[in-house]
Amino acid sequence: MLTERQEIILKVIVEDYTRTAAPISSETVARSSGLSVSSATIRNDVGALREAGYISHPHSSAGSVPLDKAYRFYVEALLAAEPDPIPPSVRQSVRRQLSEIERDMDEWANVSAAVLSKLVGNLAITTFPKAKESRVRHLDVVYMQDLVIMLIIVLEQTRLRRQLIRLDTPTDLTEIEGSASRLRGNLKGLSRSEIESREMILSPLERELVNATMSVLREEDKADYRDHYVDGLRNLLSQPEFVENDMTRAIVEGIEDGSLVEAILGETPDGDVVRVIIGQENRGDMLWPLSIVVSRYGIPNEAMGSVGVLGPTRMEYSRTISGVRFVSSAMSDLVDSVYMG
Repeated sequence: MLTERQEIILKVIVEDYTRTAAPISSETVARSSGLSVSSATIRNDVGALREAGYISHPHSSAGSVPLDKAYRFYVEALLAAEPDPIPPSVRQSVRRQLSEIERDMDEWANVSAAVLSKLVGNLAITTFPKAKESRVRHLDVVYMQDLVIMLIIVLEQTRLRRQLIRLDTPTDLTEIEGSASRLRGNLKGLSRSEIESREMILSPLERELVNATMSVLREEDKADYRDHYVDGLRNLLSQPEFVENDMTRAIVEGIEDGSLVEAILGETPDGDVVRVIIGQENRGDMLWPLSIVVSRYGIPNEAMGSVGVLGPTRMEYSRTISGVRFVSSAMSDLVDSVYMG
């Protein structure tokens, strides 16, 4: 159990080290903390923090460096207090930027990753929202040539799918448009299982179109969508921890082969809470120098995606937690506008 003074000292060490990436001396702690105690008292408290496993000294003449335990203590206080360092003007600007994009979840996910990376100065990841069951939002059919038509399906997540259909006999434009119109009304909002269970009297052309629609939905439901956007790799690799370091290559390879992204997304919590995984709390030693801040967005049981940040354990947790929480909320509002609007 830390004393109130030790908590203040630990907070100073974490925040100063986050800013400078250099060990923090007892003299710096004395100046920054505002505590009216002697240097000897501060040194004693720093020693107690070291004994308790919160901080380390890289070598005898150096100052203090926070360990994972210090960051965890600091983060738990932040999560309880919910500070909000992102100015309202920035929030308004981001929401306006997202609202100006045509209703396209792909582009929303792409832009939100770029926005989040810029907000927090580290690598950001957003995934496309995935529904438990894909549903038809809109359907259209385009005449290509005598024996070829194109089925166009817009899914509930505004995902667009096209499929060419080769016909056995020529079909005129009137029949194509009529079939498309009837199916548009009959299939709207339905999943594959609901279409299968619905009794419909169909023309041969309509049967072809329904079978093609079922095929598209089957592939969508079968896919474990981890479609994602990554932005800010340069931000992450420019951190002092990774300059001319073997870790740089490991991070780049992990992004390229998808293993790092999967590790991050695998930590996504249920609900709309923000989860923080620090250093050696991560699974796999490749992630031990790093921290993950991640949250889920969307509509439960309808369409859910993830928003996450990857950075050094020496990340600015207050801004990162706030940024992830904000972007997650903004993306939830956008998904809600698609499903409920």
